[in-house]
Amino acid sequence: MSLISGNESKIFAKGVIGNVRKAQEDSHGWKLETPNGDLFVVCDGMGGHVGGAMASRLAVDSIVGFIGKEQYATPMEALNGALQFANMQILGYAAEHPEYQGMGTTACIVLIQGDGVWIAHVGDSRIYLYLGKEKQLHRITKDHSYVQTLVDAGEITDEEAEHHPNKNRILKALGIKPELQPTFNYENKPIHPKNGDVFLICSDGLSGMIPDRTIWSVLGEDSLTLQQKGDTLIDRAMEGETVCPGGQDNCTVELIEVDKSPWKESEFKSYNPKGVTYEAPARKKEPTFPKQNTINHTTNEGGVRIEAKGNGSASNKRLFKIIAISLAALLLVGVIVWIALSAKDSKNNNINATAVAMTEDEINDDENGSNRDENKLNENSCKTEEESPFSNDTTGLQRNINQWEAKKKTLKEQQEKLNVNDPKYLSKSTELQTEIDDLQKKIDQAAKKRDGK
Repeated sequence: MSLISGNESKIFAKGVIGNVRKAQEDSHGWKLETPNGDLFVVCDGMGGHVGGAMASRLAVDSIVGFIGKEQYATPMEALNGALQFANMQILGYAAEHPEYQGMGTTACIVLIQGDGVWIAHVGDSRIYLYLGKEKQLHRITKDHSYVQTLVDAGEITDEEAEHHPNKNRILKALGIKPELQPTFNYENKPIHPKNGDVFLICSDGLSGMIPDRTIWSVLGEDSLTLQQKGDTLIDRAMEGETVCPGGQDNCTVELIEVDKSPWKESEFKSYNPKGVTYEAPARKKEPTFPKQNTINHTTNEGGVRIEAKGNGSASNKRLFKIIAISLAALLLVGVIVWIALSAKDSKNNNINATAVAMTEDEINDDENGSNRDENKLNENSCKTEEESPFSNDTTGLQRNINQWEAKKKTLKEQQEKLNVNDPKYLSKSTELQTEIDDLQKKIDQAAKKRDGK
């Protein structure tokens, strides 16, 4: 069983050189009915037009070969194994051919197995999911890039990231170092698309040349076939937008339309920018048809759920019932408040009487107890940082946070000063980013402890 029929009219795959580059550094491939399912992959190479082309080609061939060789226990195992294998193949080739030192590539994979979809990615190439029925576009990968860390930190907006001078600085890639940490499905759960949904895999020659809203507009054009939509996306990327010239990079696009799904609702994790929605305007209700069912689209991080809701006389009865229950609840709350206030007055009178009867010796004992508690608190506050990674008092925690913030700022400044043309740029940037991420984890943990969470 597969979510796609394999009909070629439901699959589009194409790459172009663009208006500036002299060679194609992107590579892509797809293979149906492998031992692990239907496979689709896009890679965007880097390291010069020779090294970039070699890295992306090695990656695609390695991934397709690994997935197609034998069946693995789980889709996650197959995807991780394929990316680790491709990474080592690129590193090995560069070691044998010094002229290819520094080459690397991004990678995006979609693997359809049974009634689920599994994805994996490294770098800033992207995977989108377009919901055909709801006409919504969702990012289902988050870029491994420097500007994405700025967006996540709230320092810049997603729109500003698209025009940032360091937008091409990526933090993960195949062929840079032996240790590789790809990103897979959210919470390792399969994506469940429904019929009419379309997966889009692309290099940044598409997503970096035109905004998501333009991609959404093209995919939502009902008059176009899937092949025409793919060609139109590439044409738009070559033309560019008014604020950005097109065709500045190679552009590769793969589209896969789902047409054999058992699912009625699309379930997935969306990484769209906060507060941004790419969807068709909601239809206005027709007042002349009060009993007609309407469709309510609810989008959440876990996916999109569609529920049918009716209106009419049954809704009116429910409304009256809700009002009656609400009035009764208000009356009950009033009675409870009155009883509580009465009890509070009685308790206060008892407390005052007890306080008057308290002897001087009891007061002195209480003061001595307070002093003992204060001494104990001071002892705890004097614990050294060697005993615990965080100080136990609020002042100590804040001091640690301030020190780590200062160190993180210094590392970011070092990262920004790296020379992009340095063959070791990506590995240096990755190492600095790892230190920054570790510091951020410490800051978050200390902040939670400071705030008592």
